[in-house]
This record gives sequence, structure tokens and C-alpha cells, in this order.
Amino acid sequence: MSVSDVKKHTLLNDVKIAFIADDIKDLTEFGVFHNATFSLMLAAQELNVKILLTESNNLKIVKNKIVATFDEVILKREVGSHLKIKSSSEYSLNSFNIIFARKDPPVNENFITYIQMLSLVPHDKFETFIVNNPEGILRANEKLYIFNVPDFIPLTLVTSKKEELFAFLREHKEAVIKPLFNKGGEGVFYLNVDSINVSSIIEESLANNHTVVIQKYLPEVLSGDKRIILLNGEPVGGIIRTPKPGEFRAHISRGASFKPLTLSKRDIEICNALKPFLIRDGLYFAAIDVIGDYLIEVNITCPANLYETEQAVNKPLSKMIIEWAIKTVGVRPYLYS
Repeated sequence: MSVSDVKKHTLLNDVKIAFIADDIKDLTEFGVFHNATFSLMLAAQELNVKILLTESNNLKIVKNKIVATFDEVILKREVGSHLKIKSSSEYSLNSFNIIFARKDPPVNENFITYIQMLSLVPHDKFETFIVNNPEGILRANEKLYIFNVPDFIPLTLVTSKKEELFAFLREHKEAVIKPLFNKGGEGVFYLNVDSINVSSIIEESLANNHTVVIQKYLPEVLSGDKRIILLNGEPVGGIIRTPKPGEFRAHISRGASFKPLTLSKRDIEICNALKPFLIRDGLYFAAIDVIGDYLIEVNITCPANLYETEQAVNKPLSKMIIEWAIKTVGVRPYLYS
């Protein structure tokens, strides 16, 4: 082993990366091979980084500091034995070099409390570097963030008024209605003005005076929607997700197939338009959904489809993200030498 290799090994052992993610210990077979957080953790392990894991409800405030019990873990992509706990200790969150905040929606009271506590940790690239920035997560609803770049989105209405939803549907004949705070296509419905159950769907979507998003239906979705991974505002890979027969929601967890994406000129324009807003809000790791020529959603709470994109484009995206974070905090000067 050369002197430089010793330096690399020593410096990596000194790096502490924490992951705040729920249910990693209980991953199913699908999760072991498709969970994006697990892919990031494996990539960090391959770099000999110390990996610490906790769940969002473990955060607490003790003596004016945000602390939690973290497990140091050893991982392998093997169903039934994917995670082994090496040790457990309580840490102040500002003792870490990097924290990956990876709690899934729904964005409910528990989610907001966790993010607000996380925002109290002193954080920037010179202290504890949090990916993504908690203030940015609080600011950026994944369904509403598209309005930062209104020239690139489909006809969209956000309202809690039933009559306004019906008026939009009568005008456009077909639409998609979705809640603001869920994930994975939960509560997302296709609407046709002539459907006999359209009133029931709209009423259910508005239950408890919820505000919802309704968008003009884009038939291009049946040929696939585009999931593009962004790192620090730059596209690093993408896939086309094609819904299974009888389904319009293009989620891999719902049986969609996928293949590599070659970014179009329009895709690049969307990424470039969105970049300054992502940088402004500290949303370093994001994933956008594009149908045809239109931006549909900006995923920033816990972007998924990382593993699938790696397989499709044959790039170690998880490792790229981990290395980028280490380089950003400046604890590994030899990483890019």
C-alpha cells in the first residue's frame, strides 16, 4: 500500500456520515434491490466510510442539542441479511460531517417536526452538511415546486374548491388529480369528464378540505415518463418509466418497466431553468419527473429510482453522490487527486 493509499484510508475512516431513514432495517426483497437510501449507504461503505443510521422519530433535544441514538451498520445487498448492527451510541447531530435526510413522505405533522428539529442543527458545508437542506425541504412542496419554472409545466390548477376542479375538467376533458403530500402515486387519479365516478373521486380527494393539484392529462405518459436525477442542479442520469398495462402511474413500485433515457434539448432546458432554485434552497440531490415536454414534479424529500438509473445508464451514481458530499465538506482532499 502506497503512502497516498494510507492517507486515503485514514481520512475515510475519519469521515462520519449519518443517514436518517425509516424502515431500512426492515427492507423487503424489493427494497434491498431498489431502495435509494440503501444504495447510498452501500456506496459509502465501499469507500470505507463509517456509516451511522437512525430513524426520524429518534431525534430529540437534550441540553439544547439535537441528539439521537445511531447504529453503526454493516451492509450487503442480500435478502434476509442486508444489515448488521455493529454498535449503538447516542450522538449529537452536529458531530457528523454529513447527514443524509432521507425520510419518505407523507409530509405530515411527524415529518414537519422532524425537519424542524433537523433545521436546528448548525449546518453548512463547513459544519454539518445536510443533504437536503432542511429549510429547503420545508420550503419546497414536491408538487408545487414546479411553479418556479412555469414556462415548463402543463396546465395546472391548485385549489380546494370542488366547483373549480369541475370547471377545469370540463374545459380539458381529461385530467390527473393528486394530493400535495403523498408519495409513490398514492391518491393520484385519472379523471375523464364523462366518467360516472368522477364526482366521487373529486369529493374523496377534497376530504377534510384538502388542497389538491389538478393537471391536464398528458397521454404521452403511456409511452413513459422521464425520471431525471440531479446532483447540485446538474443532471447525472435518467430513465424512462413505462406504466404496466392498465395503469397510467409510471412508478416502478407499481410494476412499471424502465430503460435508459437520453436527455432531449427540452429536458436539458428544464434542468437548467430549475437549477438556480435548487441551488438557492440547498436541494442538492433531487429527481424530476417529465412527461413529454413538461415538468410534472420535483422530488426532494427522498428521491428514488437511484438504483434503477444506475443499472440503466451504467454509472455509479450513488458513489458519485457520496464522493460529491465528501468533497463539498472538504474532509477528503485526496479523493479527486
